[in-house]
Formats: sequence, C-alpha cells, structure tokens
Amino acid sequence: MPKVIKNVIAIPGILVFILVLAMMPVMLQESGGTGVDALRIVWSNGLHQLREYAAGFATGDSFRFYTGKNEFSFWSEIGGYFSVSFLYIAGGAVAGTTLGILIGLAFAYSRSEWWKRMIEITGVLPDFVIIILLQFTIVQIAKETGVVVFRVANFSTDQPPAVMLPLTSMIIIPTLYMIRNVALQTRLTLTEDYIGNAKARGLGKVYITFFHALPNVLPFIKADLHKFMGIMVGNLFIVEYFYNLRGVTKLLFADGFLGYYGYQYDLVVNGLITLLVMYGLLYLLLRLYIFGWEKGVAR
Repeated sequence: MPKVIKNVIAIPGILVFILVLAMMPVMLQESGGTGVDALRIVWSNGLHQLREYAAGFATGDSFRFYTGKNEFSFWSEIGGYFSVSFLYIAGGAVAGTTLGILIGLAFAYSRSEWWKRMIEITGVLPDFVIIILLQFTIVQIAKETGVVVFRVANFSTDQPPAVMLPLTSMIIIPTLYMIRNVALQTRLTLTEDYIGNAKARGLGKVYITFFHALPNVLPFIKADLHKFMGIMVGNLFIVEYFYNLRGVTKLLFADGFLGYYGYQYDLVVNGLITLLVMYGLLYLLLRLYIFGWEKGVAR
C-alpha cells in the first residue's frame, strides 16, 4: 500500500486518539481509596464532553474559548498562536539540522576528546536546565556590564517579544542530537571500501566528505526525522513556558488546562489538532530541506 494512502487512513485514528486523550482529565476522578484504587475512570464525563463538542459544531460553541474571563473565537486567535510556535520550531529545526550536519561531519574526523565530552555532557542535560543556564548567563552579563544582550522572557503583551534567546534554546537541543547521529553514521561510512577507493584516487577530504560520505548519511537522517521532530515538539512546550511565549502549547496549558473557568475540552482538542497540523507541516519542510541537501551533494 502506498505511503500516502497509509497516512490518509491513519488520520481518523489519530483524531479519535486526540478526542479520547482530551477526555482523560475529566474522566479520572478520585474514588476515596488508596494506592491503585485512589482513581477511577468515569466514562460518562468524557462522553458528555464529546457530545457537547460534537453539538457545538452547529452553533460554533466548539470554537470558542476563554482566556481569563474573556471569550474569544478560536479561528480568529489561533493564527497568531500558530505563527509564533511555527516560527520557533521551524527555525530551530532547520538551523539545528544544518549545524548538526556540518558539525557532525567535522566531529567524525576530530580526535579532540575534550569537544566530544562537552557534547556528551551537554546532550544529557534536560531542556529546562539549558534554558535556565542561558537566562542566567544573560542576566549575569547584564549585571556585570549593564548591556542586555537578549530579552530573557516576555513579561507582558505590551513589551517586545523575546526572539533570539528562545530561538537559541530551540536550536541547541536538536543540534546536539543531530551532531551525535551524523558523527556516528559518518564514522561508519568512512570505513566503507568506496571511501578507501576515493582516497586512493587522490580525492580531497572535503570532496570525499560531502560528495561520497554525506549522500549515504542523509538517508539515516530522513529515517530518524520523526524522533528528531518529537524532540522539537517536546522542546517547544518547555521553551514557550519558560519564555512566556504566546504559542500553541502555552495556549493549551494556560487556558485549556488552567483557565479561569477550569478545563476547556474544546480548546484542548482544537489545540492538539493544531499541533498535529504543525507537526505535518514541519515534517514536509524538513523532508524538502533534506531533499535540497541531497540534490546539492548529488554527483
């Protein structure tokens, strides 16, 4: 079965999964017991939310939500939230892929154990630790020199948004992941016989790296895209929270789960579907970007 057809068939299943997943906060109730018996699943609560969501399509209620005490239309507001999230995740993905490939190729030849250890140590740090360290560094520079290099967060909608520091945070994590993978695959590729043959013909290291080794590394990068994108989406949740960015994941947490009127099932479902659309667009963007690399190194 063609891959496109498989993906189309999978979409209804994914939508059902989102509808059920969004029910969980209203279905899980305390039972008054202890241990495993402390929680029980009340399916009627979830089905009630689902029926209201379905009925709201006709009236438009399914696409209204509250921020604080104010009511907004999902369609009129989601464009702004989506553009912020996609700017950071797409910019971080493209920059992380580029830097990861270039630095990973260099690391495949490097004998510097110091750089390798630094990458390994940085790679195991949680996302939020790296973000806190970046913010702390900017604050210390400002205290010592009086120069604010970058904004560390958005404190209100009236202030200019933080751009460079959140984007840097979105770049670092995928870059480290890509460096490790590219370096590993490049080292394995450099042991192949055709690489030895290219060296015997007197071809230069740069030419061999980009026009012999890299074309055989790129398929591994494409095969690993979903894991790479999963890291990006997980990183987006942390970045939008710590930098107070007005993105889709912040909308979900601040209003969908913790809003003034409590849990908003409609908003959570619509927000998760928006993230699914963003994931699909990001996947297409990265596939096209890597295809550009393949065309560029094709002989």
